[in-house]
Amino acid sequence: MRYCQLDRLIALEPGRRLVAQRTMGSEEDFLQDHFPNFPVMPGVMMLEALHQAAIWMIRTGDDFQSPLVMLREARSVKFGDFLAPGETLDVNVELLKQEETVFTVKATAKKNGKVTVSARLILEKCSTEQPEWIGTDEIVRDLARKKFTELYGSIPLSNSNK
Repeated sequence: MRYCQLDRLIALEPGRRLVAQRTMGSEEDFLQDHFPNFPVMPGVMMLEALHQAAIWMIRTGDDFQSPLVMLREARSVKFGDFLAPGETLDVNVELLKQEETVFTVKATAKKNGKVTVSARLILEKCSTEQPEWIGTDEIVRDLARKKFTELYGSIPLSNSNK
């Protein structure tokens, strides 16, 4: 993951809900092009913050048993405000429904209480489809668990009271 779009987790109910924050720094390399005289986070990066939060929520729900969580669709995407350097995005994702390996997630990011981006994300858990003897699924699961721990610490049993 080249751009980690979440700085810290605020609350996590594995597989059900995740709340996180992302404060944009003035040194972000994408700001050189977007835009030199009016630096703001690209809309696709704000949407990526929602996407990453949804993936972590889903992965923690089954203790990283599915190696991949793929975005199938982003529906009803709406942008409401810019995010400038020094401002913080409050990200909230919540599971709406699950049908086997397909998840529908309500995702919203706000700045000072005002919506900057919202969407319904459709994601699917899947394997790498590599032969089991190669061990790719296990490697990917372990790498995802390790990355989560490096970025955010251990997975809480329940953090809903925060």
